[in-house]
Amino acid sequence: PKQTLANIHYARAYNSDHQMLLAEKTEDILKKGDVKLVILDSLTSTFRSEYVGRGTLAVRQQKLGRHLRKLHQLADMYDICVFVTNQVSTAPDTFFGDPTRPIGGHILGHSATMRIYLRKSKQGRRIARLVDSPNLPEGEAIFLVTSKGVTDP
Repeated sequence: PKQTLANIHYARAYNSDHQMLLAEKTEDILKKGDVKLVILDSLTSTFRSEYVGRGTLAVRQQKLGRHLRKLHQLADMYDICVFVTNQVSTAPDTFFGDPTRPIGGHILGHSATMRIYLRKSKQGRRIARLVDSPNLPEGEAIFLVTSKGVTDP
């Protein structure tokens, strides 16, 4: 565990500008060559807290688009996986189908190569649903998160 923790770099973004700066600074670490995975938790949270209301939507989406392009560039240039988490909301006007929508709009939905929706189920189980992939069909997998790690139910 100590060796694993020694290989993890962590940074907290305090606002959207700082989050974008951290993506730029991540490139310095990637140039050293030993990184294969970058995880960005709560991708849109800093953007949503700063750009409130419909009047700022266009500016927020443009800035989010620039940030996503940088993350794509890092993934392509350094052959790494960039994994982001994001919030979802419910569309109240949806009468048929799944009303769950990712926060971030179309720019986020179209920029992700794969989208996996995670949700809690009964008896501590979790469900991962592949929503979008260029080469895999939609599907679901049930799993548990225990003290032993991720396991089959």
